[in-house]
Amino acid sequence: MSERRIATSAIVVIAADVLSSDLGAEHVLLNLRDGTYYSLEDVGGAIWKLLQAPVSVAEICRAIVDMYDVDPERCQRDLVRLLGVLCEHRLIELRNPP
Repeated sequence: MSERRIATSAIVVIAADVLSSDLGAEHVLLNLRDGTYYSLEDVGGAIWKLLQAPVSVAEICRAIVDMYDVDPERCQRDLVRLLGVLCEHRLIELRNPP
């Protein structure tokens, strides 16, 4: 998924076919569709925690900027890249805002 196609107003939700578990600082994800496991640590794990309820890309970015010493533009660029990867692996879904 191209970075340009993920709007900051998009709502991010965890896909229905994904299970996750916290193992200390690591978040292990299981895609039930294909049986593949994934792992998120550090900032990726913090983002996954924020996805426990539907949330906009902009809200995730604001939260990460508040948690970490990161430039907002870099945060948005890196966040959109990660969300694109999570979408490609069908771990999350993007929805238009209501």
